[in-house]
Amino acid sequence: MKQGRQLPRPLTRPARRFGVESGGSVSMELVLTLPLLLWALAATAVFYDGYRARYQAEMAAQTVADIMSRETDLFTANYVEGLNDVFDFLADSRYPTRIRVSSVIWDSANQRDRLQWSYGTRGMQPLPEDTFELIAQNDLDTLLAEFGEDTSASFAGAWAQMPVADLPAHIPPILPGEALLLVETFSIWSPFANVGVGQIRFDPVVVVRPRFAPWINFEGVDPIYPETGYEVAWTGSGNDSLPDPGDNTDPPADTASQSYDFETGDTTGWSRTTIAQGSYTGAYLGPFANETWTDPVRLDVSLGADNRNATIEFDLLAFDTWDGFNPVYSAPQGDVLNILIDGTPVSWNPFQFRGVAPYANDRSSAVYLNGATYRVSAHLVAMGQPLGARPGNNDSVWHVTMSIENAPRSFALGFSAGINGTAGADESFGIDNLRIGASGTGTAASFVANPAALETAVDPQTHFPRYAGCPEPRIAAPWLSLTHDDLATGITMTREVGGSQSLRDCPNTGGLGYISASPQLVVNYDNQNVLDARSGMQITMNDGDNGYTCDSTLLIRDPNGQYWFNDDFSGWNAGLRIPNPVSGQYVIFLGRYGSGRCSSDLTINSF
Repeated sequence: MKQGRQLPRPLTRPARRFGVESGGSVSMELVLTLPLLLWALAATAVFYDGYRARYQAEMAAQTVADIMSRETDLFTANYVEGLNDVFDFLADSRYPTRIRVSSVIWDSANQRDRLQWSYGTRGMQPLPEDTFELIAQNDLDTLLAEFGEDTSASFAGAWAQMPVADLPAHIPPILPGEALLLVETFSIWSPFANVGVGQIRFDPVVVVRPRFAPWINFEGVDPIYPETGYEVAWTGSGNDSLPDPGDNTDPPADTASQSYDFETGDTTGWSRTTIAQGSYTGAYLGPFANETWTDPVRLDVSLGADNRNATIEFDLLAFDTWDGFNPVYSAPQGDVLNILIDGTPVSWNPFQFRGVAPYANDRSSAVYLNGATYRVSAHLVAMGQPLGARPGNNDSVWHVTMSIENAPRSFALGFSAGINGTAGADESFGIDNLRIGASGTGTAASFVANPAALETAVDPQTHFPRYAGCPEPRIAAPWLSLTHDDLATGITMTREVGGSQSLRDCPNTGGLGYISASPQLVVNYDNQNVLDARSGMQITMNDGDNGYTCDSTLLIRDPNGQYWFNDDFSGWNAGLRIPNPVSGQYVIFLGRYGSGRCSSDLTINSF
């Protein structure tokens, strides 16, 4: 057997000896490794100092911006310069810093942000008027030139005064009639040792809404007022706007009609035939009471064709001592009356016999259901007259109008009351002067709830259907009409909270806990043109056990499509305060920190 060729021993012996040799020169190895060790030690200290400086600059920027958001008076140069001193203290800076604050509004004509005013501290230039236009055109060279020709690595140089290239991306949607504060902070950090890292500019950007005013002006600058006449689309989850409760169709012609005044005793199509005499309206259908909560009074309605526009009008008679949400005297769900279509509520109405706020308010609501849009309004006609079987009580008469766009050909119109009384002995209701008309062809609703997500059980307090999934404000829900003045009195009701959907998996909500897709309540709010920096709308939960029995979470979608979330407001009970609330619909979702459901009291009042 042949062996392979091998190197001569004189050549391999030195290599073998080198491999097993353990001796060496300490001084020589020290000379080789000490520079690397010293560099690593210095680099560690430099990198730590750099990251610490960046973190402190970001936290200081957040604090300074929050201070600015609480102001209501004019900003002055002295005020902003003073905040730069505050920034230096908070950031523990040993390097030069600057602050630039700007007020930004929305330019609907050009579909971009626009400056109201801008101010830079310690000689820094304000943002040029065309900043957002140039950034939109990606013309950063022109923008850089507007800060001058100085190329030094100091705040006198154009480079140090330039805004970040993605500045518009830091600015959230701006609402009608408001301006946001854009706070830019700048720090030029230099390493204390040369380890291969040069001078770095830290430039945190913070955008805040003024908390107690729609916008804040700057001393000596003529204000450019925000626009108020354009519409803002709802944001988040791809939602369109809720149906407008005031956008009723014109009363239809009587091409198809049914009418009942009950004077002749005609109850054709009704599931109940009881007729009584009242001192205010004469004959009426009723009285009916708590038996209708599970077995509603129904009327079979036929419009003669599909997809028509219809109007249903009637007088609703509320007899005796309806107690609203009185915790002692009302039914567990409150003393309420639902109007139903094929057994599903489209309108929810609490009543109180004394007419205290907010029970005497005109009501309006709008919901989507199975491709149709239902808008219901109710106006108080009379209160305090003995209309029913028990004289001396504050009975009331409400005129109710329901407008249906794209109505089904036929359906069952229902009435269901969640009250304690039995007919003739306590709370009850009656129907009179009902008229139905239809004409034309309607437009299908822009939203239909996913039938696959429909849960088996309805909401126990309202009987509205519940859907699983992420919060969806367009799903039909109870509406409550409140005004600014009503908040002083407030209203409290028991609600079941929670669900099976984790909010962590729902985009654009910023919340946690478990929830259902269906809102528990829509507050139709009128601020009566009152803007008060010292107060606003407060929405809180209370399980009576500091949140230990029912650890609630609260998610609210405001009229401009922005989500508000809270988990622990008082103990483990959730709550939110909305300063200077605008008029419109506030969609309320009630969740639970853990999965499942529990009961807690919902209160809406002022702070």
